[in-house]
Amino acid sequence: MKKLFLLLFVLGAGLSVQAQNTDNSGQDWAESNIQYTELYSLATEIGKRTDKVIANDNVISIVKENGTTSFQRKRDMSVPVEFYDFILLTSTGRRIPLNKGQTEKVIEKFQNVLTKVKASIDVDNTQAIDAILEGL
Repeated sequence: MKKLFLLLFVLGAGLSVQAQNTDNSGQDWAESNIQYTELYSLATEIGKRTDKVIANDNVISIVKENGTTSFQRKRDMSVPVEFYDFILLTSTGRRIPLNKGQTEKVIEKFQNVLTKVKASIDVDNTQAIDAILEGL
């Protein structure tokens, strides 16, 4: 009986530790989700003023001369909690799933580019906008 109780205790502790690790990871991803939501809002605002930026159905796209680079947030339905996968889509059709660090870098890059584009739109400088987007 003592061995059974000990076994159940060890298994319960293991599951508890695993659940805590999942929760901490989920909180990290929740921050990325919030940042993506803000980025999507900015892209939507800019997309109303230029055809070079498109925000549609959880995909942010930047149109360049040599193609389109897109950043997608997709809900992962395989887990019971609200969790999103982030994917970089290239103009050649590649789908690149991103890990946490890569997601942060892509969000930061898109944020910087979209902020510069918004500033250039306010000045109405089309050539500057094209140069910024081509530099992505």
